[in-house]
Amino acid sequence: MTTTDTAASDSSPTVLEEAMTSTDPTTLSKVWGFGSGALILLGSIAGLLVGLERLDLGSANVFDGADGMFQFWSAHRVALVLLGVLPGLMALATTIVPRQCGGSLVFPRAAALGCWTWLIGASMTLVGFLADGGLGTPGGGGQRQATALTVMGLLLVIAGLLVASVCVMTTIFSGRAAGTGLRDLSFTAWTTLVAATIWTGMLPILAANAVLAYVDLRGRPAIRFGAEDAIWEQLSWMFTHPAIYVLALPVLGIALDVVATTTRTTQANRDVLLVATAAFGFLSFGAFAQTFFDTPGTPIREEALSVVAAFAIVPVALAILGGLADTLRRGGPNLGPKPPAETVLVVLAALLVVAGSAVGALHVIAPLDLLDTAVGGANFTLVVGAAILGVGAGFHHWVDELTGPEGHRDGMILLGGLAIALGVVLSGMTDLISGLLDQTDFTGVTLASAGNPNSGVDALNLVSMIGSLAVVGGLVLWMLAGGLVTAANRTAGNGERDGA
Repeated sequence: MTTTDTAASDSSPTVLEEAMTSTDPTTLSKVWGFGSGALILLGSIAGLLVGLERLDLGSANVFDGADGMFQFWSAHRVALVLLGVLPGLMALATTIVPRQCGGSLVFPRAAALGCWTWLIGASMTLVGFLADGGLGTPGGGGQRQATALTVMGLLLVIAGLLVASVCVMTTIFSGRAAGTGLRDLSFTAWTTLVAATIWTGMLPILAANAVLAYVDLRGRPAIRFGAEDAIWEQLSWMFTHPAIYVLALPVLGIALDVVATTTRTTQANRDVLLVATAAFGFLSFGAFAQTFFDTPGTPIREEALSVVAAFAIVPVALAILGGLADTLRRGGPNLGPKPPAETVLVVLAALLVVAGSAVGALHVIAPLDLLDTAVGGANFTLVVGAAILGVGAGFHHWVDELTGPEGHRDGMILLGGLAIALGVVLSGMTDLISGLLDQTDFTGVTLASAGNPNSGVDALNLVSMIGSLAVVGGLVLWMLAGGLVTAANRTAGNGERDGA
């Protein structure tokens, strides 16, 4: 090798340099995917720590009082939704959806900007939570500067997701192959289009809430919007019914595509399913359900629009599940004795979506008085758990296009997914029972508000904690599988270069 060849070899970009300067959708997908996976794991660990604290609410064994527990409880929800599942869906949207449309990603530089803006914002948000800030604390015991950092990080997260959503929507509208109509799109592309439309309607409103909180928080002592005990209530609508359902919509599209591919069977009544998924997206718009601005005496979640949406989404979800079941019935023999891992996982995800929507409908029945109980937590756990399963199944199904041909770890993915599904069911169902027993979804200033330690639900708290542990274990198994995939592809790539 000559000196010139050595210099050229030494000047080749590192993996980090290549990732930071690339506009290749596959590279961006890896950044979205690995970042979201790590943050979903961290969010699940935060939920596990909260579960450990709930085992003995008579004393603060894990956190230093109620404020610390609230910070981790809210970090759990923020990390799963805005830092984890939505970016995970964006990883599939930037790579798989353009290929399904027969074109390439539109505005790749803007897509790269959105990806790195999200990652920087996610890092700032995480640091803000760890620095005793978070989204405020009910007891006012957080660090104000760290809280401001968290809110600013959240604004960057929202900005990145919005930019990426616009790129994906534009790709579907104007970048698809000639002669391909919207009715011809795969269900993943179609549901991503509907979901991205909802995201671009809701996320700016969430950003406006955050801006109000940030402006009031900075400088002089906060008066209203930036008060520590008020910030979470202004943002919490994004993590509850009906806004939480928008996470499940692309997962239902992934499920329909995965089952059709693995069974080698086309869906019957395709137009009905297209309309049903669009209706599911319409019913998931939840920016109106902001409890912070409730009219005295008339909670927004008890008003007709919220209640009708909660009940209407259940038959829509059942219709989509019926279409999935019909495809399985007609194409089941093609699966063979051992169905692929992604098929099993998307079916479980669809069942969890239906269960979550049913719990959401139960949540708003006024005579039951469940609005401030742990039933809301059950709704969150079931729907977000379904979204995590669906994203993981989607990554596994399209792994060759995302990471390379050495990416098959079917057994590990299936085992990890089953552990996650079991954990979600355990945590969700115990939260549902606790809510029916009038236990609260933690928002208060005392540890007792996370569930009365003398209420007789200690066994339920233990089962819920075991469920959280199963989820973390399943996610760790998925991360190990992802690491093995990366190592296998790197080894294969080095082998090809050495052979050349």
